[in-house]
Amino acid sequence: MNDTKVLCRENQRKDLPDYLVYVKKYVHKNTSKNMQDNIYYRIIGYAATIIMHLSNIYFMAKGIKKEHLDDPVLRSFANLQARYFTCWTFGLQIIYAVIGLICDFSTLRNRKNINYKLPKHLIGLRDTLFAAIIWPSTFLVFTVFWSLFLYDRDLILPVNIDKVLTPISNHVIHTAIVPVVLWELLFRPRAEPKSHIRYVAHSVFHLFVYLLVLTYTYLERGTWIYPVLTKAFGTINFPIICAVMLFIKIFSYFMQWKLNSIVHGKYVNKKPL
Repeated sequence: MNDTKVLCRENQRKDLPDYLVYVKKYVHKNTSKNMQDNIYYRIIGYAATIIMHLSNIYFMAKGIKKEHLDDPVLRSFANLQARYFTCWTFGLQIIYAVIGLICDFSTLRNRKNINYKLPKHLIGLRDTLFAAIIWPSTFLVFTVFWSLFLYDRDLILPVNIDKVLTPISNHVIHTAIVPVVLWELLFRPRAEPKSHIRYVAHSVFHLFVYLLVLTYTYLERGTWIYPVLTKAFGTINFPIICAVMLFIKIFSYFMQWKLNSIVHGKYVNKKPL
């Protein structure tokens, strides 16, 4: 009787590896379908993002005529477009979409290899760029621009600029950027890091660098590119505006993980980032 039990245990040990292999293949087959569905949706989103922003850049550039440069406001807008935070944001969305396409096409090409993993540095770049920079910046742009625009548009976008910036282009760079990041959150489940220090540090540093660019522009040109800063400079309102921008950025950063847990369920990495 005892010999029979021992033999059964030995047979179970021999069968266990085959069973685990079967389970691994079964789980991979079923989870791969859902993952590939998400990948296809993401690819559509990335392609749409690139087409939308590049087309809008073309029409924005085409809308600036030589006669517009006689207006100092329009001339400043045309010459300093690369220094607007909005342009930084949709530019980074284009870069992120390209990175996303590279990652997802690589995954699809190796979908039959159950052991395939994307390079760690590529995953790290993708995760950090979206979580720490693009998501918080997108909601900072959306919140600040439309709040000031609806309160007093001259504080953020003088009427003269309407000559070169159409309402459609305005909504592409200040409104459509939000669905772009929401689409990514919906179709790319992410693991919430145990520690947010690194991501928050990247986000704060990104804003700090931009404030340095604004300051450099002021020292170089003698003016702030945003009218609201021109009016606030030299008063207590100036540091308050900077503090509010920082608050919105950090608040938006943490908001993404709450939404991510609602959509995909909560999961926390064992190792802090």
